[in-house]
Amino acid sequence: MDEQTKELIAVGASVAGHCQPCLEYHVQAAIELGVTEEEIRQAVEIGHAVEKGAMAAMKKFSATAVEEILSARPLSQKQPKTAFEEGARETILKIYDPAMCCSSGVCGPSVDPVLAQFAGTLKMVTSQPGVRVERYNLGQQPQAFVANTEVKSMLGNGGEKRLPFIFINDQLWLQGRYPAKDELLEALRIKNTPVLFPFPATTENGSCCGDGGCC
Repeated sequence: MDEQTKELIAVGASVAGHCQPCLEYHVQAAIELGVTEEEIRQAVEIGHAVEKGAMAAMKKFSATAVEEILSARPLSQKQPKTAFEEGARETILKIYDPAMCCSSGVCGPSVDPVLAQFAGTLKMVTSQPGVRVERYNLGQQPQAFVANTEVKSMLGNGGEKRLPFIFINDQLWLQGRYPAKDELLEALRIKNTPVLFPFPATTENGSCCGDGGCC
């Protein structure tokens, strides 16, 4: 790809991204490389076309979000389709975390009990057959946030403050907080049944050592 083409792409991206200083810089750079005025205008039009598509996606999302709020039914109470309902082989849980050094909740100067509890719940969830967990950190894996068009759209207007975003089978289930253990297990249709471990058999006389004496 030649330098002229790169600058024309940058012009369009600047328009779509609403970056005014970027647009000024790349238009000037394109002129200095000999790009024609008509080519620059076409790049700007393409940028506006991309911008229009993003605005349409945001319009659809904002309408849904407003209806959720007005009906007093938080996103966390929506019933997502499960793998059983869709006939799928597995349920996919995707967590998009805010930027942080780690997700365990036990790093740094103090322990975050919410994160620590959530990490424990995820450990249980990942051990379940038919459930796959994908977790992304904004500070360490920003490409995952850009690759998901819905997540990228939600981050567009200060949405970073609403992290984490939690999806079940690619449907937004919860945002702005981490769920309690029972809440997540219910959404994933996982029974919260304690695991019972059998005690070793003892002799008839009840001695722990089996010889009638004491260990």
